[in-house]
Amino acid sequence: MDLEQNKAIEKSLQEVISKEAANELAYKAGTELIELHRNIYEQMAIQNLLPEEITVKSVLTELYELTEADFSKELSLSDLQDLMFQKVDVLAGLLGIELE
Repeated sequence: MDLEQNKAIEKSLQEVISKEAANELAYKAGTELIELHRNIYEQMAIQNLLPEEITVKSVLTELYELTEADFSKELSLSDLQDLMFQKVDVLAGLLGIELE
C-alpha cells in the first residue's frame, strides 16, 4: 500500500476513532492487519452489523449516490476518484470483467 492510500485511510478513520489510533491502524500490515480484521468482523457479527451481500444493484445504487453527493467540502477530487474506482472495480468483479 502506498503512502497516499495510508493517509486517506488514516483521515477516514479519524472520523470515528482518535487521531493516534487512526494513525496506528492506517499503517498496520501483514498478520497484524489480518488479526485486526478478524476481531472487527467478529464484533460486527455479534452486533448484526455485517454488510448485506454485494450485488450489481447495490453497487450501481452506491455509484448513483456518489454522483448526487456534494463532496466539495468533505473530499478532494482524488478521494472521489478513488471511491469511484473502487465501486467500478467491485462492479467489474461482480460482472466477471477484468479491468486493465
